[in-house]
Amino acid sequence: MTNTNYLSPTELIDKYPDVAAKFNWSPRELGLFLKCKLLDGYYDRRKRTALIKEPSFVQLVRFVNEVIDGQKISF
Repeated sequence: MTNTNYLSPTELIDKYPDVAAKFNWSPRELGLFLKCKLLDGYYDRRKRTALIKEPSFVQLVRFVNEVIDGQKISF
């Protein structure tokens, strides 16, 4: 069984600052992505924060990069 790392949205932004700089994603938006099932994780009621699986976040970033690459127009 793999060791899954759960991080809060703020921890993810701190660990991957390019996401905030290039995609303009904020911790609040990452929480919204979790609520909309774009990210895998859960909401911890005791800590009052979302906890997101790091591999699902990396997978979402890779998907967004693929979509952006597919939108390039070449003449």
